[in-house]
Formats: sequence, structure tokens, C-alpha cells
Amino acid sequence: MADLENNKEKEKKVSELKEKVIKDIQYTNHRKKHEKDKLDDLEFISEETVKDKSKMAGGDPIQNEFVSKKKTRRRSVDEFEAKREKSLGLVKKHLPLLAVGCLIVIVIIGAAAVGIKKHKAQKAAENKAQPVSAQEYEKDEHKEINELIANYYDAYAQGDTEKIQQYAYPMTDKEKSYISTYAKLIDGYYNLTCYTKTGADDTSYIVSVAFDLKYRDVTTTAPGLDFFYVRTADDGNVYIDNTYSPFNLLYKENPLDENIQKLIQDYQAGDDVVALLASVQTRYENALAQDENLKKAIDETVKTAIAKWESGQQSEQQKKEEEAKVQVQQEENQKAEETAKAEETAKKNTVTETEQKEWVYATETVNVRKKPKVKSKSLASVGKGDQVRRLAVTSNGWSKIKTGDIVGYIKNDYLTKEEPKKVVKDLDPGKNIYLTSTVNVRKSMSESSDRIGVAYSGETVTVIMSYDEGWTKVEWNGKTGYIKTEILAEM
Repeated sequence: MADLENNKEKEKKVSELKEKVIKDIQYTNHRKKHEKDKLDDLEFISEETVKDKSKMAGGDPIQNEFVSKKKTRRRSVDEFEAKREKSLGLVKKHLPLLAVGCLIVIVIIGAAAVGIKKHKAQKAAENKAQPVSAQEYEKDEHKEINELIANYYDAYAQGDTEKIQQYAYPMTDKEKSYISTYAKLIDGYYNLTCYTKTGADDTSYIVSVAFDLKYRDVTTTAPGLDFFYVRTADDGNVYIDNTYSPFNLLYKENPLDENIQKLIQDYQAGDDVVALLASVQTRYENALAQDENLKKAIDETVKTAIAKWESGQQSEQQKKEEEAKVQVQQEENQKAEETAKAEETAKKNTVTETEQKEWVYATETVNVRKKPKVKSKSLASVGKGDQVRRLAVTSNGWSKIKTGDIVGYIKNDYLTKEEPKKVVKDLDPGKNIYLTSTVNVRKSMSESSDRIGVAYSGETVTVIMSYDEGWTKVEWNGKTGYIKTEILAEM
């Protein structure tokens, strides 16, 4: 109410100023007429007057052409000077009045601008305070929105998805594919009309766009109606929030805000929107009825192209889903392998001991370690054939043993349950031994070594050297080989 009273007061002042200006202008016009009448009474010296006066004086008439031109020019200058002086006089006299008039014009323009701005703000506040379905349309009243929509449709008709994204975003690959397909079927959008309502806030808009769409090789255009949700970016420029484009509302590739969805539903339920849609639909049906080529283009050409596109999208989607399944399976397999390896590593790193009390013998001279690890500290050593007490067996291949007062670990590879045979000490080099049984003579100190031959019972062999490894090197039938020492010792 306060704003309304202020506006009335301003309008009253403006009206008074206008009346004063009109009176001043009327007074000025009256003064101009009066001055003109006075100037008309002035007599200027002309060439004929000069001639007449020269005759009256009894002299010859002035014939010099230069004098005539000079007097004529003098008359023109006098007339100009008289008018200039008159104008300057009027300006000086009415200068305050002119200044007031200019000020009044500036005030009127400023007041009009403020009034328009307040009107728009008031209208926006009123729109915001009521459901969007109850708002009144603003038809082509937002220049920036009109330009935005025009640029969008120009790029759309060209199938230029990169350019479209300057005006509408976000945009999925699927929608880009659809636009590229559809743009091949059309020539352009014409006769655009934007019907605008306020959106969720003062910087957003709900826009219905009526247009005439021209299909290729078809003369008659098809009326249509699209819906857009327009926002204002941080830089002040408007853009189309493509999350609520007709395409995404259909395929729902991008998630929708629940509040905006409700706003759109309320908008679409409005009587004016329903009436606009019905009007466009009627014009659309009339256009199809009037032009068989248009009907054929929509019912056959367009539908076939879109069906083919959807089929391609389904195939591509299935391919992607199969690839995704393979990828998931591979990831699961890899994860299972990694888990198994981790468990195996953990199992290896976790050493358990199983109690096992028995006497065992060292097969070689070996260190007794503090822990069941090769790099663990050495506590002592046991010689080949030494007896130790086994207390337990570890899960990583070691035996916990006790020798004297020392408890430590020896690798299972260097322990045996079999008591070692006594070393034969009377097999001195050069001694001849009579064989009482048949034996194999080996090429080296191993039962898997190649045989040189078979020494039968009753034959004699000569000792060359007896070794701790349990083998004796002998000479037999002119050949050199090895026989197990324990066999020779028994003979």
C-alpha cells in the first residue's frame, strides 16, 4: 500500500510539472508570434530603393553590378543577424524554463524506469507467492530467454551438439545421438513464441515454446510445443537446465530433483498450459490433414528413423551390459585371487607348532637357530650323527629341538630318525678285502650312480680311501669305483 501511495504522489507531481511546461510552451509560442510581427514591420534597404533615391537626388542610377551584389549581401546579413539576435534573446530569456523542462523529462523517464522495475519485481513476488499453475503467462517478455531459445533451436536443427551445450546442459551421449539422428530429418524451427512463468526462485523460469517445424522435402510446417526449465548462471546469463528436457524426462538418464518435478507437474496441470497444448494440437492435426506429404513424413519417415535409432541404442546398451558383466566377473576373479594369495601369505607368515617328542639325529653339521627362520640368530651347532631331542614340528618345515640346555630350531631337512651306522675305522688304504657277497661297483658315491660292474663273491678289492659319506673307493679288476662302506665292513 505504501508503494502505491508513493506512486500516486509521484504521478501527481509529474502531472503538475506537465501542466506548467504546457503553459510555458504556449507563452513562448505567443512571444514568438509577437516578435515575428515586429520583424515584419522592419524595412530593409533594397537595390530598387537605392535606385529610386538616386533619381530623386538628380544623379545617374548606380549601374555597378558589384555595388548591387554587395547591397544584396548586406541585406541578407542584416536579416540573419536580426534573426540570430532574436533567437539568442529568446534562449536567454527562457533558459531557466528550458532547464526546468529538461529536468522534468529526466524525472519522467527515471520515474517510468523505476515504475517498470518495481512493477516487474512486484509481479515476480506475486508469481512466487502463488502456485505456478495459477500464474499468468508472460508472452515473449524476456529478450534474453527468446535469444537463448532461438540459439538452441538453430544449433538443434544443424545437429551441432557441441554448440547446443553452450545453451543447454548437462547432456548425455544418448541424447547427443538422438539429436544427430533427428536433425537429419528437419530443416529448422520457425515462428518461435515463448510463454514464461517464474520457476522455483526469482532466477529460474518455466518456459513453453510454440513453434512451426519444417521437415525436409515437405512444404507445410508442423506446429509443435516444447517445454524447458531455464536457470540463471553465476555470470548472469540464462541457460537451459537440460536435466528437465523432454528427452531426459522421458529416458531419465540424469536424476531429477523432487521439488522441481512437483513444480513441473503443477505447471503442466494449469488450465492455460492445457489450453495452449490443445490449441497447438489442433493446429498440428489440421496441418496433417491439409498436407499428405507432411503426414507421410511424420508417420513413416520420422517413425522409421526413430525406431531404427532406438533399436541401435538397445543393441549398444546390451553390448555395454555384457561388457560390464565381463568386467565385473574379471574384477571378482581378480579379487578372489588376491584374497587367496593374501590368505596363503598370511598362512605362511603364521607359524604353528605341533608337539612331537622323539629322538632324532643330525645328518650334517648344522646350526641351531633361535627362531624357525634361516636368518635367525644361531645359538649353537650340532655335528653329523649327533643325537638331539625333538620337541615339536613347525608348519614351515622346522623342528624345535633340545640339545643340552639349549632349545632352538633345526630344519627338518637336516634331521633323521634313523641312527647313523658306526664308521668303519679299519679300512685303511691299500687293504685287500675278500668279498663274501656280490656287490655293485658304482661310478660315484650314490646308489643311483652308474655301475662300473658287479664284483662277485670270492673276488678281492683293494681299498683306496674310505669316506664319511659312507662310501669306500676301491680298485677292482683294473678299474676304480665305489662300494658302500657298510657292506665292506661286514666282510
